[in-house]
Amino acid sequence: MKILFLLFNIYIISFANIFDIQNLSANFTQSIKNNSNNTISYKGNIIFNTKNILWHYNNPLKNVYISSSQVIIDEPELEQAIISHINEELNLINILKKSKKINDTTYENTLNNIVYTIKIYQNKLQAIFYKDELENNVSIIFSDVKVNTNIDIKVFNFNPPSYYDIIRK
Repeated sequence: MKILFLLFNIYIISFANIFDIQNLSANFTQSIKNNSNNTISYKGNIIFNTKNILWHYNNPLKNVYISSSQVIIDEPELEQAIISHINEELNLINILKKSKKINDTTYENTLNNIVYTIKIYQNKLQAIFYKDELENNVSIIFSDVKVNTNIDIKVFNFNPPSYYDIIRK
């Protein structure tokens, strides 16, 4: 779960102006390719501010809420949510500051021995590539990236229906 949390945090990086980012929203396509060249893809959108992240996956329908203290995986089709607490706070701005510029369109950041290559185009987040702990090649392509717009903080509130099964880890 710790790797998952770090992955979600690195996803939100935008380098339009590394120190002025207050929030970001974008559409994404995530592709995971294994050693047998089998690929699975997911689409959705992401919204982030300096304290919270919301990943919304379209198919299968899933929402992932991330704060400084917990990760909530909301699975409406299964009528359940998994809540995991995080032992250490990761500051997103610090993650941005620690990324190293490789050239005008490429940055790198290493977290837990995974190297993330971050691509930008016209000062907006374009893609993130990395090899996960299972040796899968992961790419996340972003579109319709918006930085520092008005985002209603209520979008980060998870309010499960009364019939949900809540699993705490």
